[in-house]
Amino acid sequence: MPAHPARTSVSGRRRVFRFASRLVPLTVPLSLSLVAVGGGTASATTAATKIPAGTVLNIGDQGQDLETLIDSSGVAKNAPFKLNFIEFDSGPLVDAGFAAKQLDVGFMGDLPASLAVQSGLPVKAIAITEAIGSSEYLLAKPGITKISQLKGRPVAYTTGTAEQAFALRALATAGLTQKDVKQVNVSLQQLGTALESGSADASVVSVEQKVDYQEQAPTAKVLATVNTTKPPSYGYTLATTTALNNPVKLAAINDFTKYLIEASNWQKTHKSQFINDYYVTVEHQTPAAAKLILAAGGTENYVPISSVVQSALQEMVKLLAGAGAVPKYYSVASLFDQAQANRYNAILKEVPQK
Repeated sequence: MPAHPARTSVSGRRRVFRFASRLVPLTVPLSLSLVAVGGGTASATTAATKIPAGTVLNIGDQGQDLETLIDSSGVAKNAPFKLNFIEFDSGPLVDAGFAAKQLDVGFMGDLPASLAVQSGLPVKAIAITEAIGSSEYLLAKPGITKISQLKGRPVAYTTGTAEQAFALRALATAGLTQKDVKQVNVSLQQLGTALESGSADASVVSVEQKVDYQEQAPTAKVLATVNTTKPPSYGYTLATTTALNNPVKLAAINDFTKYLIEASNWQKTHKSQFINDYYVTVEHQTPAAAKLILAAGGTENYVPISSVVQSALQEMVKLLAGAGAVPKYYSVASLFDQAQANRYNAILKEVPQK
């Protein structure tokens, strides 16, 4: 998840968690039957794996985004295990949750996923998403119409998050790096207010923040979106190697992966309900603003784990290292495991995207 458009605050890499657990209990057996794809061999067992009563999958969520989607869609109502959603305020804090051994699974954007590798966290990529539409924007105050005008100016984005990676991608389209602008490092929820207060001349904003700011400043121009920058940006679902090596937890992860895809399909055909359940009820947007938000972004597709995805993440690390945003270049190869890719890609074929 994410890099989902609905995200809340972060303060560096502090070990602060906002716990808000929701449990979805049921106990029935699960059968696994996966086939190899992409020329590899799936690692999941073909024998039936019974999930014992009381099994819990601990899931790192952000801003109640995934929790609301799973609850509203009802895809997990017959789950053979408990889904325990633990709410964090950013991708870096989900990484901290992994480090604290609070999680089996977690959702984040590409930069926090790469930082999990840099930090030596024992996690693997188990699912990948690609946003439909523009889920992030580089938005400037009225009067600024192109990225080159940002040289020497204050630009807001949050260190260590997918927003930072997007900011550097956007600056690079005009030949600029992080050193060419004055970063305003605020929490994710303050990126929009940085524009409103005048402390930044441009800011990386979510679709919600874009809608809010342009209601006040309708001539404010979007300078870049995730769709206009390279390398491509993906959302990551990660799981610990401990969970993946546990047959019961792996069985739960396989079912949960199916729920994610099914919920994504549901969202695309139940937009009005999701608008009310998430953007209005959780995010406290007006119904009119919520419709604009969902129209601009807010949905995604699950895509195969492939060399294309891995290369995009590696190119992002190269971009960050070249801009001085990380101390040195590092490989992200350890995040990708062929057996896990085969397992997930087989599930993706079993539960196709709509």
